[in-house]
Amino acid sequence: MREETGHNDGYQIDLYRASVAKWLNAMKPKPAWCACFYYFLFYSIDVKLTIRSARAREYFSDKLGSYNPNLRIERPPEFGWPVGYKFGKNAEIRHIGSVYEWNPDPKITMCRILEGNTSSAGVTGVDRDGDGVYIKWRPKSAIYRCTPLNRLKINGK
Repeated sequence: MREETGHNDGYQIDLYRASVAKWLNAMKPKPAWCACFYYFLFYSIDVKLTIRSARAREYFSDKLGSYNPNLRIERPPEFGWPVGYKFGKNAEIRHIGSVYEWNPDPKITMCRILEGNTSSAGVTGVDRDGDGVYIKWRPKSAIYRCTPLNRLKINGK
């Protein structure tokens, strides 16, 4: 899936935003849509999440039991878990993706993440505020936080 003109626009992207809140599509300029895409993944299969936000940071509150995977952890992220990224030293989480493939072996330093509003740029390429939906290879060390998926579900699916 790609944006129509590269400005956070297009029919499919409007559907992602509308799943969170219809008024998001009236904003000018059109806002980033990575968190709307994450929400839409579950909305489209009738799984309701406790979080319904266009802001990536909302999926990673301490109340949800989020953690930083760069620290020692007992349980690695699983398929579907949200992962958050920070850009800059004191920035908040501004980008979200969904775990697609995670090898728990500590010798494996890369993982695959499904992301919206990213680009096809390689691992070292700059791809914030991209042009579509891609499965990206990411260094595990680039992930700032994860949230266990069961903390986000409300309808038990």
